[in-house]
Amino acid sequence: MYPGTWPSLALQLFLYWLQAFREWLELFIQLANPKILRILGLAPCARALGLLFPWLSSYLRSIITVDLKPKAPGKGSREPQKGHPKTRILKTTAPQKKITPCCPESLPLSSDSLESLFDPVGRLDIPRLRRMVYQKGPEAGERKLVWKFLFGVYPPNSTAEERQVLDTKLEAHYHGMKWAWRGRYPNAVRLRAPADEEFSMAIDKYEVLQTQIRENASPLEKLAESSLQYHIFNDQLFKKAQKYIDADVPRTDRHRSYFQEEGLVKLLSVREILLTYAAFHQDLGYCQGMNDFVSRFLETLDSEADAFWCFVGFMRWAGMNFTAEGIKRKIHVSEELLRHVDPELSSHIEKVSKEKLLFCLRWLLLCFQRDLQHQDALRVLEIRGLEGGKNNSPIWRHSRTKNAVTGCCAPRKDLTFDVLLCVAILVQNRDQLLTFHHSNDFFLFSQRLQGKLKLNTLRGEEKELPRPELPSLGPRVMLMPGQ
Repeated sequence: MYPGTWPSLALQLFLYWLQAFREWLELFIQLANPKILRILGLAPCARALGLLFPWLSSYLRSIITVDLKPKAPGKGSREPQKGHPKTRILKTTAPQKKITPCCPESLPLSSDSLESLFDPVGRLDIPRLRRMVYQKGPEAGERKLVWKFLFGVYPPNSTAEERQVLDTKLEAHYHGMKWAWRGRYPNAVRLRAPADEEFSMAIDKYEVLQTQIRENASPLEKLAESSLQYHIFNDQLFKKAQKYIDADVPRTDRHRSYFQEEGLVKLLSVREILLTYAAFHQDLGYCQGMNDFVSRFLETLDSEADAFWCFVGFMRWAGMNFTAEGIKRKIHVSEELLRHVDPELSSHIEKVSKEKLLFCLRWLLLCFQRDLQHQDALRVLEIRGLEGGKNNSPIWRHSRTKNAVTGCCAPRKDLTFDVLLCVAILVQNRDQLLTFHHSNDFFLFSQRLQGKLKLNTLRGEEKELPRPELPSLGPRVMLMPGQ
């Protein structure tokens, strides 16, 4: 045997063992109880492990110094000293009550800001975020960050550094997708607007901006574009989608100040997002109504790339609603729930109108985006994000319980917030609906409510119903999202 063989072999075996130990340690940290990790962090061996694995040292330090689940001081316990740099006391206005594990939103909400929901490395406390969004909603300036979690752009366990890298990658990939379909369909690049001088100027300005972005493209964006050059497009489906998009975009929220700031240029971003989605999701393509959601995402996030990826996350679980089967199911569930809540009203609607609750189609398809005032529409979209977020990541899921609340024959997963809100509106206006004797009256009723509904008036009206076992259908007492 050649000299030096044994030391080399021993070193190689040691490195193999070290790699296996690291993988086992990562798995152990993911599955271990936080209390065990705190003990490990205080142990003498922690310093030695920290030298081998620097990432382990910082992680254990964060476990020790930050306690996201503080205990109430009991007998013999010491209160944390005020002003201590590594201690945080959560203040609540009322004493905590015992809760069931299936209803995390029933926990009292801390008065802390959004920043307090993150640990030192930027990982988010998902249960507390859910409670904040459900109970009061994020502030306007916090929605950019919160919505990326709600709609599946950011992984729930991601750190601040990981999210920064992810933002760069997603923006580059979005631009690569744009340049890919623009190269394939050069005639679709410019919107052929009707005789509208203001919109024509916006189109010219938008294309100048796109030319500048293309010329200053980063290497990552160029790489993303080249990786998509062999993507298979369905020309017929794309042209069909483009036809409907070009018809819908010029009248999408045109009156809102956000889209008027730069002379309607931002409406072209709505078109770009919809065309990019239709080009790369041709199993669903474009359906009328999607423009309303893209408008909300773009105005809230103020970034074309961020709005696109939030819309993609939203469509993962809401896309079914834009199919004939999906919307038919929603209307059927609404009919079943109304039949259970108010049999008299349900019977009257069925007797007068063969279409039953078809006049509620716009409410359920667009999640009340055209019917509620703007801020209320955003709140409904956020609560729907809580319900759909469980499909984006397992960490959002909660234990499921038997539907003992309503007794309705519809599965509980189908009793989404928009369905409950739909029934609440019908019940609130039952006296008026009971006077209708023609099916057209119901459709005119739906049209008259467009843009006039308010969430704070849809609460407590159902208490006088003959079936008091069903709780109020208002937003503060709805079935818990995500169950």
